[in-house]
Amino acid sequence: MPAIARISLAVALLAFAAPAALAQSACPGRISANAFAPVPRDAAITVPDRAGGSPNEQRLRRAIVAALQGNGRRIAADAPFILSWRGGVSAEGDNFGGFGDTMQGRSFRDSDDLSWVQNVPRAGGRRVPVLRVSGTVELRDRAANRVVWTAVITCERHGTDDEALFTHLAGAVAPLLGQSAAGRPF
Repeated sequence: MPAIARISLAVALLAFAAPAALAQSACPGRISANAFAPVPRDAAITVPDRAGGSPNEQRLRRAIVAALQGNGRRIAADAPFILSWRGGVSAEGDNFGGFGDTMQGRSFRDSDDLSWVQNVPRAGGRRVPVLRVSGTVELRDRAANRVVWTAVITCERHGTDDEALFTHLAGAVAPLLGQSAAGRPF
């Protein structure tokens, strides 16, 4: 094989493989879930749509709806099950190497406040803090007004793409709806 052909082949292989090698999850983490009552596979679910919600709230809702529908779940406004999210973010790794929660008060509940997904400034300028996202997802039986399934998510946020983060989190939750899991990586 001539040298130019080998070089062209090597460049083509690197160009093809580099994006996959550089790709990184938006928020690698773990999910644990508990089922307290059966959730029929064909039961419809509602994901509340807050009137006047922020653009990020709408993005999160769209990601959740898409993930649920992608997993064969029906979405309906008057569904017997209601899905809700709440959680927050903390920053680890300040300049002194300890835990520095500079994000106090930044939380979200039922998609009310998504400020936790915004960029976080550097902690003192020498080291970028690790952003730890944590949240709880609940599926509530509308008639009995009780939680029938819950999940706890923790992950380390990478990047600043909110859409990718929402899609990633919703994609981790949707397949487990109604099932139990212990510390499953996503």
